[in-house]
Amino acid sequence: MKIRLRSIFTSSLLLTQIACSSVVLTSWSPEEAGLNLKKVRVFLGNGSEEEIFKTEGEILVRDANELPIKRTYDFLSVNASVLKAPIFISSTAGFISYKGVNYRGEIHLKPIDSKVFVLNIVPVEEYLLGVVPSEVSASWPMEALKAQAICARTYVLREMMNKRKSDFDVDTSTNSQVYKGKQKEHKRTSEAVWDTEGLILVYKGQPIQSFFHSNSGGITEDPANVWGNSIPYLKSVNSDFDKDGEQYSWEDRLKPNQVNSALSSLGIGEIVDIVVISRFPSSRVNEIEIIGNSGTKKIKGTEFRKLVGATKMKSTRFGIRREDSGEYYIKGLGSGHGVGMSQWGSFVMAKNSYNFKEILSHYYRGVDFARISL
Repeated sequence: MKIRLRSIFTSSLLLTQIACSSVVLTSWSPEEAGLNLKKVRVFLGNGSEEEIFKTEGEILVRDANELPIKRTYDFLSVNASVLKAPIFISSTAGFISYKGVNYRGEIHLKPIDSKVFVLNIVPVEEYLLGVVPSEVSASWPMEALKAQAICARTYVLREMMNKRKSDFDVDTSTNSQVYKGKQKEHKRTSEAVWDTEGLILVYKGQPIQSFFHSNSGGITEDPANVWGNSIPYLKSVNSDFDKDGEQYSWEDRLKPNQVNSALSSLGIGEIVDIVVISRFPSSRVNEIEIIGNSGTKKIKGTEFRKLVGATKMKSTRFGIRREDSGEYYIKGLGSGHGVGMSQWGSFVMAKNSYNFKEILSHYYRGVDFARISL
């Protein structure tokens, strides 16, 4: 697979609107914002006493001043616990294996107080090659893959802007967006990344918060109902196509001991009932009452999902009842927080001949498409 080596980011960028060719957005320079957007810093974990790095070529270790420290071949062992200054590890093979995952770019070991952060420093487009197939199946329609690539690119760009004073921009989990490295790459998802190279979503000239989730259950959510802040381009919209996608509906059961364990921090004793007392217009749970044998407490649906766990509570669009056996029967719609693009909604839209612009314009209202160009 041929990979372009250049980064799309330079010290001076121009966002050019493509949704309406007669309009050119204002020049946007990362230097003015104090940003270096050439590469993304991905947090891989905290270093232990011995960290092993492997590759298929020569390994070069250098310090923060670009001075070479060590050269080796195939294998490198580092005692991170005694590391006092940051080091950078690169390979002539174009990847480095860490804990069984191959990463493009280089590895940065960065001492922070009593810890050592292990970071993957990688060009944005090459990072996306590992993100898109980690988030959705490479077998999906190409327009859905392109929509995901644009969402992922916009998301990481926004995170890089927000995290410029932090030690890293994103991690590898759903806390950011899933990133499983080079071995997860696929020809079709790589094609989607390169065919949309540099393409992002903007609102009033700035990259948007392009949140996405697995399946909305038929209607997306206003972020004000999830995180407390309203965003003009992220309003609740119908997503009827989700019904034909996976994870649209689900059900589960919770045993009394599971419920008591999950909700023990509420301090109301043994749980005797759980009652939904209010919902948002999307039908997602707003507030829920937890009744214990030593007290009662009202909490938000989002907090309840967090306490019980997202594997059990796939979304906050659910109903719950206590059965005679003492178990709690839960039935719900959708998977994820429900804000922004529904991935399964985009899949079915693409299957029904919608292109990536139409898909993204449905989930993110009033936004423009822009390309970061030289």
